[in-house]
Amino acid sequence: MASKQIVWSGIYYDTIEYLHLQSDAAHHIQGYITGLVNEQPLHVDYRITANLNWETTSVVIKTHDHIQKELLFTRENDKWHDKQGTAHEIFDPCVDIDISLTPFTNTLAMNRLSLAIGEWQEITVLYFDLPAMDVKPVKQRYTRLAERLYRYESLYSGFKAELEVDEDGLVLDYPEIWSREWPK
Repeated sequence: MASKQIVWSGIYYDTIEYLHLQSDAAHHIQGYITGLVNEQPLHVDYRITANLNWETTSVVIKTHDHIQKELLFTRENDKWHDKQGTAHEIFDPCVDIDISLTPFTNTLAMNRLSLAIGEWQEITVLYFDLPAMDVKPVKQRYTRLAERLYRYESLYSGFKAELEVDEDGLVLDYPEIWSREWPK
């Protein structure tokens, strides 16, 4: 996969997301989410860089509602640093990230874990709760049910979903939350 474009439609929230994924010496992801979240207009612009093993090395999230806010984190030597360069030890167990308003960040964990069918693994992710801009470590579990089907579980909230993915591990169907509009 050298370059891929995806459009998802939000079901739970009335949003639309355009994503561009460029893979060469690393994975470079640009995502744009626009719509109504909690019945308020919101635009999110995010950038993620991951190495070829799908380990996240940087994330920048900008939200635009009545004011613009930004979060920036980079991961070096197994340490997460904010935009001021401060290391946050509480995030040390986190290799993956999860941005609450996009199905894409599930791809990072699923592709990195490379689970065999029937295998599962618990991980701790750096979770970005939008639009609140809250950042915290959260435990999750992924189970590979079939070639292109995973069970995602938030051990923090108890939420569970079965995610159908394409040949590149990108979500096709996230029941009652997101639906892929293009390419089908």
